[in-house]
Parts: sequence; C-alpha cells; structure tokens
Amino acid sequence: MQRISVYIPEDTRRRISLAAKAKSKPQSEIIRDALEEGLEVVHPASSSAKALLDLAKMMEKIPTKGKVPKDAVKNMDYYMWGGEKR
Repeated sequence: MQRISVYIPEDTRRRISLAAKAKSKPQSEIIRDALEEGLEVVHPASSSAKALLDLAKMMEKIPTKGKVPKDAVKNMDYYMWGGEKR
C-alpha cells in the first residue's frame, strides 16, 4: 500500500471518526472503503480490463500440451467461440 497525505475539511474528519467508531473499524479502513466506492462512481473499473481477464480465462481452455489440434491457429475462432471451422 502507498501512503498519502490529504487535507480534508473538519466536518469530513468528524464524519470519518464517527463512522469508524460506529463500525468498530480503523479510520484508515473507512477512508479506503469510501475512496473505492467513490472512485467506482467517478471512474468505474475499465471494461477493457475485465475483457482482458475474461480472455485470459478463456485462453486457459486452449490445449497447449499433448493433443493440440493441427488446425488450432487456422481455426482459433472455432476453438475459442464455437461455430464453423474454416
């Protein structure tokens, strides 16, 4: 984790303190949670990053050892998504 310093209004500091006491959590955890939730609204996680993770999971299904189809490169779409062979 990285450490940063920010200036916040006194009212915000009080709200953080109250939330921490109410939830029996450290103030740092309350702040991290609030930042994460706020960032999802302001700057949602990239759908392209999710697409890359999904693609990586699909790639794990492609055989790389043992019996690899001889037309694996030519028919990658078939082996990845189904459908027609070329």
